[in-house]
Amino acid sequence: MKSVKSKISVIRSFRIASQILFFIILPALYISTFSGIKEIYQSIIHQNFNLTELLPQIVEVIAIIPITILFGRFFCGWMCAFGTMGDFIYMLSLKLFKRKFKIGERTDRALKFSKYILLLFLIVVVWGLGVNTFSSSNPWDAFGMLLTIGKTPDLSFVFSNLMPALLILVFIVVSSFFVERFFCRYLCPLGAIFTIVSKLRITSILKPKAKCGNCRICTNRCPMGISLYKKDASKSGECINCFECVSACPRKNVSAVILESDLKPVLAGTMAVAVMAGVYYGGSLSVNPSVKSPTTSQIVASTPSNKLYNDGTYTGTGTGYRGATTVSVIVKADKITAVNIISYNDDKQFFNKAYPTVINSIVSKQTTDVNTVSGATYSSIGIKQAVANALGKAKLSPDVKNTSTVESTIKYQNL
Repeated sequence: MKSVKSKISVIRSFRIASQILFFIILPALYISTFSGIKEIYQSIIHQNFNLTELLPQIVEVIAIIPITILFGRFFCGWMCAFGTMGDFIYMLSLKLFKRKFKIGERTDRALKFSKYILLLFLIVVVWGLGVNTFSSSNPWDAFGMLLTIGKTPDLSFVFSNLMPALLILVFIVVSSFFVERFFCRYLCPLGAIFTIVSKLRITSILKPKAKCGNCRICTNRCPMGISLYKKDASKSGECINCFECVSACPRKNVSAVILESDLKPVLAGTMAVAVMAGVYYGGSLSVNPSVKSPTTSQIVASTPSNKLYNDGTYTGTGTGYRGATTVSVIVKADKITAVNIISYNDDKQFFNKAYPTVINSIVSKQTTDVNTVSGATYSSIGIKQAVANALGKAKLSPDVKNTSTVESTIKYQNL
């Protein structure tokens, strides 16, 4: 029995360490990946797919989806901030209530279809038709504002702008006390995508029933509610590769395999996470090297325009994800010739994703009426507002003010 406890300690310790690390350094991987899938989908249906322009916004997709197809949902079990939140809430529940709450297999199977319905709704209604009615209902927005490590929770902003999202987040948190991985099982649209694509993976859980007793420990320990006791082998798309079943089996009858060869769970998990992180960081640097120095970003315009502005350099301020964004706008020969970022308070990951695309669009189109960057919407809005504020000081004509000023009402499409 000592060997089993040791095995539990090693596997779980490595996984928890990975979860904590990514919760701190890359909490936005979940929403960035989902936003990248949205960008790919919308560019295809609008017939404007351009890989060069799209690449900075889909780095997370490139880093995570291929590994998921090959090896399963390591991202969900080892890296996802939302999943980590759910795990720690349930661990707290076990400490408080001294029992593990169970949900019936039939009910569990039925509820798991909810995430596919939600995904279909987002694809058809929100992404396809562009309906923004639910834009303040994304629980990730409230999660990011309240639970990002090292950032002061912005309660006033959440209460003022994200009340539906906050209520949904509270519902998820409360439910996670009673159902392990509640969000992952029943509500996660990215999880629905992962469940589908991971069915093609080359890894599986092997568990010969002939060698099993009647304990069902492997099934009881599965955080995703997979009925392992019924199978000799499982390649369920619901599996998040936590390897709790491998650790828990007192007969050592459960094993992880790749192409029918034994798989070392700790090594597999560490390698999968390292590859995803490596591709993500490498891709981010290669597709956007200017991210290292956003305060010196300058883009020259070549589009002619009618007389609109006085020449000069103007400073403007807007409200981003976590506070003020300040820019300087250079107007020369009646054109916006450059936009420099002076300061910002947003999370670096979001801001660095937004500013090159937004500034490039503003200068090339000579207007602040440009699209936001999916997954960095608030940062995009802050930049647009700051540029519009600076242009207002360039003594715009009344007609231009009507077309250049960013809407005062925040509108976003993070989902």
